[in-house]
Amino acid sequence: RIKVAKGEVDEALKLHQDRLTVFQALGDVRERAVTLGQIADVYQDRGQLDEALRIRQEELLPVFERLGDVRSRAVTLGQIADVYQDRGQLGEALRIRQEELLPAFERLGDVRSRAVTLRKIAEVLIARSELDEGLRLLKEEAIPAVEKIGAIRDRAVFMGIVADVYQARGQWDEALRIRREEQLPVYERLRSARDLLICRAKIGINYLARGATGDRQKALELLNLALQDAQRLQLPEAQQIAAIIQQVQAQPDSLSS
Repeated sequence: RIKVAKGEVDEALKLHQDRLTVFQALGDVRERAVTLGQIADVYQDRGQLDEALRIRQEELLPVFERLGDVRSRAVTLGQIADVYQDRGQLGEALRIRQEELLPAFERLGDVRSRAVTLRKIAEVLIARSELDEGLRLLKEEAIPAVEKIGAIRDRAVFMGIVADVYQARGQWDEALRIRREEQLPVYERLRSARDLLICRAKIGINYLARGATGDRQKALELLNLALQDAQRLQLPEAQQIAAIIQQVQAQPDSLSS
């Protein structure tokens, strides 16, 4: 997906389609399926969700079922659930994850994939305003699971979702504590540039929402740091962060303390 990441989407699609022709000629069922998955990834990156969904449902799932490849089937189902979630079909995304993915990863003994599935279930519940159950899943099941296997980045990401809920509820201090003490140090240690800039931006937004003395200045400092990194990495988040900074600077009286 290097070419996709660099914006060379059409070229990436052509390369995958050329490889698909080769594997079809060779009768290599598995490699053909893998390549079709990569093509579906490109369609999804381009926002062509219907075609990505069709490929995964009609061409990939039957192959992995015939091969008895439980893991590849589960991964494909997870990608299908992602598409449903992107399209706002939260009920179907939730059903797939609860009824198909959790049992599959439990049978495989895949602790991390099960924890990530629980995290995604929690995100759906939170999107449906079932905040308490979403928080419970994160705190009691998903976060302890990734702590047990030492997946520190996963833990930081999961804690960020907890912070999002606290922020949505107006619990600014606890949201800030989580971001500053439990997320930021991890991303700094891992030198994860994108995670770091997004975390800084969210802390900045958190300061603005809290509005205590000095919070506006702290927010602008963090947002400007995040903007510089987003611009350097040529990430789409740069535009969003720049818009927030512009809005803050245009309303100094209402946001100053």
